[in-house]
Amino acid sequence: MNKYKDDFATDSPCRTLKEALVGADVFIGVSAPNVIDRHDVAKMAKAPMIFAMANPVPEINPAEAKAGSPDAIIATGRSDYPN
Repeated sequence: MNKYKDDFATDSPCRTLKEALVGADVFIGVSAPNVIDRHDVAKMAKAPMIFAMANPVPEINPAEAKAGSPDAIIATGRSDYPN
């Protein structure tokens, strides 16, 4: 830790992305392809917002996200998916 990281530190017991998604309202992905799946989305809050922005392959395919939560609001960084 240092003074720059202190402002972002949390005392949450979560140590993985999958743990942090449980009950989450929003996922903002700017990382790598296919890092979450429908089971992760199903554990999020009702009507979660998912911004899967990795290109060319997003963190989760919109159809996969909808399979986990049909009421999810999903956006990707790709113009060939409905956003």
